[in-house]
Amino acid sequence: MQSEATMKKIGIPSNNLLHPNSHFGTNYVDYIQKNYIDGITNAHALPIVLPIGDPKLAKNYIDSVDALVLAGGQDVSPFYFGEDPQINLHETDTDRDAFEVALVLEAIKQEKPILGICRGLQIINVALGGTLYQDVKSQYQDLTVRHNQYPTKWYTPTHRLILKRVSWLQNFLDDQSLVNSFHHQAVKKLGDGLQLDAVSTDNVVEAFSDEARRIYAVQWHPEMLLMKHPEAQKLFDAFVQK
Repeated sequence: MQSEATMKKIGIPSNNLLHPNSHFGTNYVDYIQKNYIDGITNAHALPIVLPIGDPKLAKNYIDSVDALVLAGGQDVSPFYFGEDPQINLHETDTDRDAFEVALVLEAIKQEKPILGICRGLQIINVALGGTLYQDVKSQYQDLTVRHNQYPTKWYTPTHRLILKRVSWLQNFLDDQSLVNSFHHQAVKKLGDGLQLDAVSTDNVVEAFSDEARRIYAVQWHPEMLLMKHPEAQKLFDAFVQK
């Protein structure tokens, strides 16, 4: 086991509760799902949760970690790609958007690896000038795959991937691999310098990367697959080695 001094420190920005709820009332909390922590910890790295804060503090936060993981959550505001909210847009969190975009740009500036998962993929894309479908069901004409599999369990893989090029994904996936899917936004135009790694069978973007800048992103939820499919750990292991 590595000592704490030699373990890579992986920053993971929190999500937050925006509304009163039965457990916390109006005591709003920042949090991150345990599954992300498990993926990082099992890769022998040290997860550091970064509470949503002032984007001006992005440098301070990125200074304190070796890499950045961006988790799932709310929709990304269409403000970042110059659109008004479409009628089927879900809840957004402008504070979280601004904080995470600032973290992405600072991590790139400091040449530190970034992994985006689901919403995290979308945040990376818009931070680099890309655009999104605000709602694939109403905006993507070629939709044939169910991209939000609820109520099927989180840990159940439901659709195939098509790998588009040789990339880091070949270390742990092939064209027979199945992934889970819980999203209704998706990449429309890739951001600057990003290369397409994988799509679903209806050609929705499922993964991209930029090896030169050590940027990696997937649209599915490997942290949830971990609950029943230990081989999903290979994605976290590969990222921590970057």
